[in-house]
Amino acid sequence: MRLSRLLLPFVLLGILVACGDGTPQDADHRALVRGNGGEPGTLDPVLAEDIHAFNILLDMYEGLFIEDAAGQLIPGVAESWRVSPDGMTYTFALRETARWSNGEKVTAGDFVRAARRAADPASGATYAFLLEPILNFAEVSTGGRPVTELGVRAVSDEVLEIRLGAPVGHLQAILALPVFYPMHASGDPGISNGPYVLGEREPGSAIRLVRNDRFRRNDATYFDEIHYLPIADPQAEFNMYRTGKIDVTHNVPDDMVQLAQASYPTQLRIAPSLALYYIALDLTEPPLDSPGLRQALSMVVDREVITRLLGRGERPAFGVVPSGVAAYEPARYAWADEDQATRIATARRLYAEAGYSAEEPLNITLMYDTEGVHEKIALAISAMWHDVLGANVKLDRREWNYFLDSRERREDWDAMRFAWFGDYNSAKTFLDIFRSNSEQNLARYSSGRFDTLMNGADHSGNLESAAAAMHEAESVLLADYAVIPVYFFVSKHMVADSIGGFEQNVVDRHASRWLYWQ
Repeated sequence: MRLSRLLLPFVLLGILVACGDGTPQDADHRALVRGNGGEPGTLDPVLAEDIHAFNILLDMYEGLFIEDAAGQLIPGVAESWRVSPDGMTYTFALRETARWSNGEKVTAGDFVRAARRAADPASGATYAFLLEPILNFAEVSTGGRPVTELGVRAVSDEVLEIRLGAPVGHLQAILALPVFYPMHASGDPGISNGPYVLGEREPGSAIRLVRNDRFRRNDATYFDEIHYLPIADPQAEFNMYRTGKIDVTHNVPDDMVQLAQASYPTQLRIAPSLALYYIALDLTEPPLDSPGLRQALSMVVDREVITRLLGRGERPAFGVVPSGVAAYEPARYAWADEDQATRIATARRLYAEAGYSAEEPLNITLMYDTEGVHEKIALAISAMWHDVLGANVKLDRREWNYFLDSRERREDWDAMRFAWFGDYNSAKTFLDIFRSNSEQNLARYSSGRFDTLMNGADHSGNLESAAAAMHEAESVLLADYAVIPVYFFVSKHMVADSIGGFEQNVVDRHASRWLYWQ
């Protein structure tokens, strides 16, 4: 996601201070103040591509599906639905009570309008690729077919039909995202169908949302207004929280996590997030074409030490799918619960079996980029490989753009640091990147068994069997040691003790509709 870097002028915050301490100044008018990390690029759901926009759109719109406070999918505008026996056609009955903020009924045509606009190559919708499972999307998105041939149609005002090119198990997760929010016929951004509508927005200033009295669950909406502050500097946001000017922060500065843990233990909320930090290994040539050697390198990486070194709350990773992903139990290394001494003994044996010793050590190049904490992590991992196994590790530090260009120059590296951020709440978004034909498959991992299992998950008729297939696929991937997972990123927020309804979840989405004063 591309992040904006605008800082809210503090002179504009005076009107918000009174309602940002979590204490209602007026029992009949309740306002919530939230940090938003930056200025949204656009509040057009089809074109939105940054987290600052997504946070606000989550309050302004309601899709066919929504996420509850715990991040679990529940019906939104869709009241009921049925799936054809072959899993290729979904038919949704829309709620009679779904209304736009101007009082007009939300219809199936509003969803068709949005989907066609997203698929139209002229729109330039960054997240349109998420609609790829829909029939004819590939041809429509490249101009080969007219948008009218996209597999989305209004059977009637109350019934929407979506036809797929192949069965998928994560369709509901996609239908909960902004790229598939309905679009009013007028295109007016002041008309939305969620709990809140846009009140005021000026560049660089607070964005004020006000209650949508026409929302179908208006009776369950607690706050009358939501004020989003586009503060890009996390330290400035943290300071404002400490002085009672913000109820919920967008983030917590990395160097403030330990202070927050000590001073605000009930207010600091840390949760696993849909993001993995890992070391990709070049499986295409020696020396890392040896599975035993790859296992040895993975086993001696002390993930607990690295996460403590960073001190930001990250969780050690012994698989590639984070915990908390919907309807999925992640796979883990069989040795994940062994103590480090036992892991080291096994790793040294495997290292020797691969043909390496003190006299003939492994020579390996670990590449990383200059941004953030990557050098600290590279130094720690290289020390572990050297001190425990005796490997000679060359560290290659490159500027970001040069680093990205180096991915395909495989002669330059044996191991490379990388990260993957999931696009939706499904194990599939993490496992798909290891398919043999994936452009994101940095390790060039190729396993017929893995691909077969993932294809089976794609064509499965139910979530349970799809999850079982993906779990087995992840187990195969881990057994092949294609990459070295290091840690899972975490979300970090400060939440005032006076705020109820904030539940930690892996998607790190917290719609204001679930929050209240307690």
